[in-house]
Amino acid sequence: MAAKCQGALLALLLFSAARSATIAVTPDGGRVVTVNPDSNSVSIVDTLTRTKIAEVKVCAEPQTLSIDGQRLFVVCRDGMLNEVDLGALRVTRTLNVGYDPFGVVASNGRVYVSGDNRVLVLDETSLATIKSIATEEFPRGLAIDAGKLYVTHFRSGKVTIIDGDAVKVVSTGFDTNVSQSVVAASGRAWLPQTRSNVGNTALLFDSTLFPIVSAIDLATGEHLPKQRIAIDIADRPVNTPIDIALSLNLAFVVNAGSDDVSVINLDTRLAVAHLSVGRNPRGIAMSPDERWAWVNNTLSGTVSVIDVLEKRVVDTIAVTAIPLDPSILNGKILFNTSNSTALAKDRWISCASCHFDGGTDGRTWFFRDGPRNTTSLFGVGDTLPMHWSGDLDELQDVESTIRVIQAGTGLAPGPSNCDTACDQEPPNAGRSKDLDDLATFLRALRAATRAPVTSPAAERGRSLFFDSRTQCAICHPAPLFTDLKKHDVGTGTATSAVERKGRVFNTPSLRRLIDTAPYMHDGTQLTLLDVVRNATGLHGDASMLTAEEKNDLAEYLKTIDFVAPRRRAVR
Repeated sequence: MAAKCQGALLALLLFSAARSATIAVTPDGGRVVTVNPDSNSVSIVDTLTRTKIAEVKVCAEPQTLSIDGQRLFVVCRDGMLNEVDLGALRVTRTLNVGYDPFGVVASNGRVYVSGDNRVLVLDETSLATIKSIATEEFPRGLAIDAGKLYVTHFRSGKVTIIDGDAVKVVSTGFDTNVSQSVVAASGRAWLPQTRSNVGNTALLFDSTLFPIVSAIDLATGEHLPKQRIAIDIADRPVNTPIDIALSLNLAFVVNAGSDDVSVINLDTRLAVAHLSVGRNPRGIAMSPDERWAWVNNTLSGTVSVIDVLEKRVVDTIAVTAIPLDPSILNGKILFNTSNSTALAKDRWISCASCHFDGGTDGRTWFFRDGPRNTTSLFGVGDTLPMHWSGDLDELQDVESTIRVIQAGTGLAPGPSNCDTACDQEPPNAGRSKDLDDLATFLRALRAATRAPVTSPAAERGRSLFFDSRTQCAICHPAPLFTDLKKHDVGTGTATSAVERKGRVFNTPSLRRLIDTAPYMHDGTQLTLLDVVRNATGLHGDASMLTAEEKNDLAEYLKTIDFVAPRRRAVR
């Protein structure tokens, strides 16, 4: 009886910790609510009948949600926060919360929203802003425990702990990233993440990325490296752990890239089950009694139901019809999955591993061509050729990346048409429907819309950018901010011995530079001000500028953005 009571108490404690999530269960356990990013909706499921009750249209590309009683709060990539009445099944209020928000959690009369390097604190009744808390870059997942707010940071793997006016930043390792969910349970904050082995100069596919779950002590706020779960050791190789739920001594880890759930014993750190679910699962929610777990499969439009006791998938519920063009949807699935030998050996790497949601991991890798800073793929269809060496002249040439980096067998039959150089061999377009669909998805990728940002310093910097003396606009003309050509700009000197294709590099677009640090092909410039200070000789000329003018120019570079998207962003 004592053990039973203890288990019930633990279940209550696990469930009571509020957090941002892509899927959640109502406190009474009667309903499951899930976001549908490509359908611009949320779906409500009856847990008893396992059927969809309703699908409610919300803002564009919902990211996460939080339930507080009959109120559902949903935050979307378009910058909007929606409140949904779960009784009336309709949107009751909307609020613009700024650029590209991600996390939302409602608790104790407050609503917290992460995004744009800050956490907004709103009054739950009026939605008025109480305060804005500055954070490190790329705040994502949110969780509240004992009055403390835990904030993950997507690229750095850091965690900000906000306790009233006190703010503490905890590192989970210099090499951790893809960190966008956190669960507070059993005295720990648990964070699914990916480690990037950028220090390896002789990369093989299985020495690049490592899936992990990090732990932080809730009492002390300290990182606990000895309690880290190495999922590649605990389970068969998996890709992109993205969310986690706990039940007693078991961790259910959702792997977005390999389309599965690893069930790991926290005492032994070994897997006791491996469950295949739908395409690109992004979240998991545990029922209050810990009997069932519900997994949100974002690219299948389904929810998988897991029997926690038996550790198996017992049902799949259709929650939305994804409205994407079939070619774009197939390409998006191919981009995000490692669950195919055509794309990845041992299910280890997907395209999204380094370009999650089309962006960049902020890392510099030692590839066979030399050190290469990961670039963003937003708008890539407008700025061919691809790669720093500019040797991929069509989007289908990512076939080379699939075969060389991901160690897949490839999406097209026969050779890669890139053995010498992709731009010197026959085209890859038209060789395979899957490869063409992947290219179609890449062409459709668009960044989130950001409101125009400017300042007196940036306005002064704009004049300097287009001044013939600095020569910036010669190779970076608007509106693409690239001349689509290759140049020797004097970089690569320090690594010339390993630059297999020489020191002539493709001119990158400068759109949305603020989100893509570090800079240059080898990632040696950490900030845009570093880029400006080193712009001499072949790479423009800022040598005649004063220190203030250099700062103004760097401020302008931060404001360069995409023009209004021609189609709804795909992510």
